[in-house]
Amino acid sequence: MDKWWKNGVAFSCTQCAKCCSARDDASYVYVNQGERQLMAKELQLPLATFTKRYARRAADGKYYLNFVDGHCIFLEDKKCIMHDIKPTQCRTWPFWEEAMASKAEYKKQVLDFCPGSNVDSPVVKADDIKKQINETEDAFFEV
Repeated sequence: MDKWWKNGVAFSCTQCAKCCSARDDASYVYVNQGERQLMAKELQLPLATFTKRYARRAADGKYYLNFVDGHCIFLEDKKCIMHDIKPTQCRTWPFWEEAMASKAEYKKQVLDFCPGSNVDSPVVKADDIKKQINETEDAFFEV
């Protein structure tokens, strides 16, 4: 592995909810069918009702959660009401392929934005980062 993050990356979520808010042109959380089903069950709704009420379909066929007032519809008082079953995209932040592509990209997308990235420890190991990148990419292929 010849990645800039081969020795791991220090990160610890501060639960500041900044990643749940729109930033620049990024105001979406992709959710595949399995994730929508889990959230629908949590809200005791049929999948179709959940999808109609809380999600939209992108031109590429993928679904994403609605944003309201600049943040994810499931963010209330800086807390995710779906925290225990949150979508893969949320669970794997900030270890997404595009953010980990280079130190410069990580700085732009994560270090300059997320207080949880400005820590000395704990260090997330390279193998765990790779797993999260793969998990995110795999989840995006499921509609």
